[in-house]
Amino acid sequence: MDLKMKTIFSLTFKSASRDPFLMLWSLLLPIGGSIGLGIFIKSPEYPQHILTGMMAASILFYAFMTTSFAILTQRRRGVYNLLRATPMSLWKYVCSISGAWTLISLLCAILILLSGIIVLKLNISIPAFLALIPILILAALSYVFFSFFIASLSRTENNISILTNIITMPLLFSSSAFYSLKSAPEFIQIISRFNPFQWFVNGLRSAFDLTWASYLTNMGLLLLMVIAALIVALKTFRYADV
Repeated sequence: MDLKMKTIFSLTFKSASRDPFLMLWSLLLPIGGSIGLGIFIKSPEYPQHILTGMMAASILFYAFMTTSFAILTQRRRGVYNLLRATPMSLWKYVCSISGAWTLISLLCAILILLSGIIVLKLNISIPAFLALIPILILAALSYVFFSFFIASLSRTENNISILTNIITMPLLFSSSAFYSLKSAPEFIQIISRFNPFQWFVNGLRSAFDLTWASYLTNMGLLLLMVIAALIVALKTFRYADV
């Protein structure tokens, strides 16, 4: 990473870490939901189940929804027009700000995990904790890169809100993040198999359980998502609304 990329990374991280939406949607609600549901639902498996679901939802809300609004705001302020006047290549800029947003997403997920370990008294081994990190990073990167595409389709905050909700709601409801799909209709279970968010959830749970075959499969699927999302982000990037 060169000096310009480090500077953009640092400035983006400092600015994004003060975002009030970050505290609400990616920290307070997931932590409260994890602890509340984990305590009151009397099932030995549910605390870990809901914790992984909340970690995944936190990443989705911040790395996809919040960053889509941030990208639109920067474009409307003319930040990307200034980028044209600099020798910095587009991919370096996109990777720099995406890296900062991914790091924030990762830190949020780790804080949610720590709250579950402390309050819900979950046991997690060091190998399991280390296995969680790559899954969280890959998922966050894929959502951040995809948010550039969503922002490129939008001219207003209303457009962003509609598009992100149209995408995130089906992703959440056709996954087993918060409930089991064993009794769901067959077509929902089929959709779930092709749901990228379900791959993320499966990756987190396989990391917890140290089931390596499932872990590597889901990590490979997420890696493909990252590559595809980056290509789409660069190909559809808009410097201005005109």
